[in-house]
Amino acid sequence: MDTQEILTFRIDVFTPETLPMARLAAYLAELATLYGSEDQVHFSKLKKGSAILQVVVEEPAYPKVFRRLQSVNNGDAIPDVKKAYKALDELLRSDNAVGSISRVSGGKVLEFPGRKAQIPETYTISQPTTVDGVVIKIGGKDETIPVTLKDQEGKVINCQIRGAANAKALSKHYLEDPIRVHGTGKWVRCGDGTWELESLHIQTWEDLDTAPIDEVLASLKAVQGNGWKTMDNPLQEWRKMRGLG
Repeated sequence: MDTQEILTFRIDVFTPETLPMARLAAYLAELATLYGSEDQVHFSKLKKGSAILQVVVEEPAYPKVFRRLQSVNNGDAIPDVKKAYKALDELLRSDNAVGSISRVSGGKVLEFPGRKAQIPETYTISQPTTVDGVVIKIGGKDETIPVTLKDQEGKVINCQIRGAANAKALSKHYLEDPIRVHGTGKWVRCGDGTWELESLHIQTWEDLDTAPIDEVLASLKAVQGNGWKTMDNPLQEWRKMRGLG
């Protein structure tokens, strides 16, 4: 390795003597993901002065590693970089620590607020909710029986249904075509302002029409007096309405 760049990750509450080995491994695993270029990034040493995890980056890989770190500051990081950064910050917060990544030759590159971060307040509400999905798991011995759905985007939704008779009827759809379920959803407002469906208590459900969309649109065009008949490209209009392009 003729040329190299040295990066350090500093954890302010630990020293090399107090940092548990399992915790060191957890930090290193997330740092490896954050840096990327695994074959060209090498753990060097654990330095004194708090706990400082030093790595050596081979010169050909450093511009790419640096761009990954800068992308966090710029707000345009790719998903695996975002996930690793968040995981490192959560590790620091759980250790009541703050952290930073620095270049030995040029100051801080990226900071982690850790314990200093303000944790946004979360909110939970219950409201009528409808979800389309495939039943991928159902079963249990209690009066309230767990059900798992997978929606069209592949997201897994945790549900429950009350009563053995209802569960038995719903089980006929296990790994079959998607169905539409209705019930009371528990929604959680995350710190970034988005809402996530945490769970759904299923009350009723119905089969979905599995006819191809082009057949559905053709049948709509055949009905007199509606706007679909006058459209040159109803499929394209439908895609726009659904936010698909």
